[in-house]
Amino acid sequence: MSLVLCLIFAWFSIFVFAALPNKLSITTNVLLYMILAIVDINKLTLLSHVLHFFQLSTQIPKFLSVIVHRDLTFSLTLLTFANVYLTTPKSLTKIGISLYSYAFLVGSGQWLRWTGAITYVKWNIFYECLLILLLHVLVYGMGRWLLAIKQKEV
Repeated sequence: MSLVLCLIFAWFSIFVFAALPNKLSITTNVLLYMILAIVDINKLTLLSHVLHFFQLSTQIPKFLSVIVHRDLTFSLTLLTFANVYLTTPKSLTKIGISLYSYAFLVGSGQWLRWTGAITYVKWNIFYECLLILLLHVLVYGMGRWLLAIKQKEV
């Protein structure tokens, strides 16, 4: 059941990203996605295997749901945040995408915990919220940096 719901979250993330009216360039999106994937894979490895802050389930469906969440839901939600935040001039839209992406990532992460895909050892929801907030700032900074590089090319 955990894998099925995680796949639904992933498809929802794909749909929301695909439905955006304004997007960054393909090059910027691909580079930003690659940066997000590298950061997220290293974050998961460091926190789970090196520091033992949480454990990943060894059951195949639950482990696959963590992988789907890491590779699709998490990265695409942050990519959606970056695309909307960096392409819209409206403050209300920026606040809305920030709240949506933050709540969706916290909720889907906690859902993985509730289903047993992730077990907290030395970790808690406060640390998870801080980490997601930090990743929002990182994505915004990387997006601005990639846009500046793109502007210098033209």
